[in-house]
Amino acid sequence: MWLIHDYKKEKKNPSLIETYHEKGLSDQDITIFRQTMQDAKAQIKSWETAVKHDSELQIIENVTGGLKSAKKLFQLIVKHPKMALTNHDFLYKQLPTMVELTETYDNVKSVDRIDQDLKIESQKVIRKLSEKIAKTYELELSDDIEKIKDEVENG
Repeated sequence: MWLIHDYKKEKKNPSLIETYHEKGLSDQDITIFRQTMQDAKAQIKSWETAVKHDSELQIIENVTGGLKSAKKLFQLIVKHPKMALTNHDFLYKQLPTMVELTETYDNVKSVDRIDQDLKIESQKVIRKLSEKIAKTYELELSDDIEKIKDEVENG
């Protein structure tokens, strides 16, 4: 619910559209940006649903914080649309891949006589990608901190 409520509120906010214009986005850019963010929202929701329904995925999330980081990165990008350019891997590769991985994992574990190694290998890949997404968010925050630090020291 966190994503739907906040994003829809911003989506209908004319001042947000005006802010996007002020940040140099054209109407066409805003349309593409909003579609990209709608896709990302759906992918994060799918990932969240998979985590909620599987204890092993919950453990991975508790260890890596990938889903939580994805939500926070999403919110940053909504507020600062130019960040979509620097986070294109997150939006166009990592999120779609995570959805595909969690769907494949769900299929693998639903087969009774599946090789346990395949299930474990799927978990490892999901964990690795989750860690990568958390690192992406961490790097974005560290960039912001460095910018602020430079402004304070030089400004």
